[in-house]
Amino acid sequence: MVNRKRLDPTESTAALFGAKLRKLRDKAGLSQAQLADAIGYSHDTISKVETAAQAPSPQLAERLDAQFGTEETFQELQPLAAKEGIPVFFRPYADLESTANAIRVYEPIAVTGLFETEDYARALLRPGQRPNRLDQSVASRLARQEVLQREEPPWVVVLTLETAIRKIVGSKEATKAQLIRLLELIGEPHITVLVVPDDAQVFPAGGFTLFSLEGEPEIGFVESAGGTGRVIELSSQVEQLRQLWDLINSVAMPDVASEALIREVMEGL
Repeated sequence: MVNRKRLDPTESTAALFGAKLRKLRDKAGLSQAQLADAIGYSHDTISKVETAAQAPSPQLAERLDAQFGTEETFQELQPLAAKEGIPVFFRPYADLESTANAIRVYEPIAVTGLFETEDYARALLRPGQRPNRLDQSVASRLARQEVLQREEPPWVVVLTLETAIRKIVGSKEATKAQLIRLLELIGEPHITVLVVPDDAQVFPAGGFTLFSLEGEPEIGFVESAGGTGRVIELSSQVEQLRQLWDLINSVAMPDVASEALIREVMEGL
């Protein structure tokens, strides 16, 4: 008890979520490990959510409400806690990502956020961030990955440049762990990663994403300078993005060759 991290529920919604969780867990006489077993989550997840080091997922919030009989208390706090570390401009992207049934990403700079490990994400997000804000940003980015664990996850295709795969982010160890994670994800039937070789035609430096939502027109999101971005809904502009996507896709390595290159780079680190 004496070594537990002090929680200030006024600091953020994530901290309030964690404080309520700790209070109810203590009242029920449960350890973090016992609660984790009871609701089907890992001890590490419960620990991180309770200390606001990781944003809670919708599924976790639902199970906590069921476990403690708190109606929808945790479910009402969850979306606010999850969005705290996400920049305002990026929140429409996160909302689209969580509801799309197909996601096509062109990412020229680094491994796409949906696939990042904690150490890799932390290294990318660290510049210019205060420590507490960095923790929130990393937690929110990792929480987005819950979409890949859904019973019916979206079909995800990522086009990435060879330079992004070879780029050292944080350290060689962190980059190697990230590439191992990427190879694991490629093994999933709903995930494809295609590498655009260095000698291919030059393409836009900024990334973009196309979202397909059931029964609705395709929607785009274009990244801009300074880490900002905007949603594209005008059909003619979305069609231009789709044509650009198809052009880049046409010069990407096949999936088998892309996986082999990622493995080669990983093994060389």
